[in-house]
Amino acid sequence: LRTAPAPLMLLSRHVRESDYKVVLTGEVADEVFGGYDIFKEAKIRRFCHRYPDSTLRPLILKKLYPYLKYNPAASGDFGKQFFQQGMEYIDQPFFAHVPRWSTTRRSWRFFSAEMKSAVESKVGYESILRLLPKDIGRWDPLNRDQYVENHTLLSGYLLNSQGDRMAMANSVEGRFPFLDHRVMEFAANIPARYKIRILNEKFILKKSMAGLIPDSIRKRSKQPYRAPDSLSFFSGGKPVPYVQELLSEESLRTAGYFNPAAVGKLLNKGANGRIIGFADNMAFVGILSTMLLDKMFIQGYSAASFE
Repeated sequence: LRTAPAPLMLLSRHVRESDYKVVLTGEVADEVFGGYDIFKEAKIRRFCHRYPDSTLRPLILKKLYPYLKYNPAASGDFGKQFFQQGMEYIDQPFFAHVPRWSTTRRSWRFFSAEMKSAVESKVGYESILRLLPKDIGRWDPLNRDQYVENHTLLSGYLLNSQGDRMAMANSVEGRFPFLDHRVMEFAANIPARYKIRILNEKFILKKSMAGLIPDSIRKRSKQPYRAPDSLSFFSGGKPVPYVQELLSEESLRTAGYFNPAAVGKLLNKGANGRIIGFADNMAFVGILSTMLLDKMFIQGYSAASFE
């Protein structure tokens, strides 16, 4: 559902062509020291929940995501609707992640009827609860948020699809100092106020680096590694040829995963430059990736046929 692995694969190629075989990476520092915006977002949402009638507290959300052109925090009623998602789960350990999961789940509207039926019977928040420690409800809220993040996005995606696979595609070995069990055990015992000081993420880590790395790096705003999404796949007001072929009504009906009419509307939005939100971008990338996998590994087309 995300495009960041592609430029990371190109980066690892550049590293290999520069005659390096091993790299150190700062991956996992955000997970163990509270660096992600999702942790700050959850902190603010809990803060707002204590005084639900306050009109001032929600304004703090505007300090999040300054790097996003279409920032949900700055979009009035839509932003309010986005950040209020999942408030009924405020006492649950997965509370911080409900807005993200809800956004991803909106991709289901593009599934065929058969696919929707197959998925809906298998996915639910109770499946997450079965994977969590029985005493997690007694943990500090930030620690709960970190645990869920570590056991979902980190392990399955960042270290796997976006990490090892992209590096090893060019025979580069990644080393992860922040994954050292002693570092993680130490970080797990640090009080939350030293990880996020008000809204200053990774506070104790940045403090410990004073004099060791330039302040221009140590004090700069957090910004994720991003790559273009749907905009990359349209040119001159229409999908590039291989996208047009993969997402044609005939191809979609043959594969059977997606509703051709719904995907057609999404393509029209892309052609007009109107795929701007998280949900539509993730849906587009997910649909295109699935159709590529189907063509290459189910139907047996060669990659060369899409060049």
